[in-house]
Amino acid sequence: MDAAPSMRNLGIRRVGSGFTLTELLVSLLVGLLVLVGVHRVFVAGLVTQNTASLQTEVNRKAQVGLDSIVSKLRGGSGVISGTANRICFSDQEGQDCSFRVADAVLYRTIGAGARSYTGGERVATDVKALQFTYRDRAGAAVTQADLACSVDVLLDIERAAHTARLQSTVRLRNK
Repeated sequence: MDAAPSMRNLGIRRVGSGFTLTELLVSLLVGLLVLVGVHRVFVAGLVTQNTASLQTEVNRKAQVGLDSIVSKLRGGSGVISGTANRICFSDQEGQDCSFRVADAVLYRTIGAGARSYTGGERVATDVKALQFTYRDRAGAAVTQADLACSVDVLLDIERAAHTARLQSTVRLRNK
């Protein structure tokens, strides 16, 4: 009884391998979510690295500026003149040396121009504040810089909301 051939006998078979459209869309969505997560982690890493780099740069500028002032002042023989935000003194070679801030730049002037606080080389940028406190032998603050036996130095550096504040006290030689 060979009747009309059925669909099975015609050789038409449904292929069992492959993905449906729904499965493809779900897998694309999952892949997209994974890529978004990886991108967020990458961006967060860049922000963290940028923040750390800026803070390191600010700290370095503050350290270079303070070290420059302290090393020259420590070897100096005495303060010639000074105010709360600038100082002039004789350095270890007997030359006049001054430090001041102008337009957020710390300047060091050695020799000519030191007493007039003009010219000089750039030591640090992004200076927010430079402050000197002059003290006598007992540690009391004095208003006349040339009477000082020690000097407190405070240097603030700030850039893009990153700050560094360094402070040091220098005991002057021969005082």
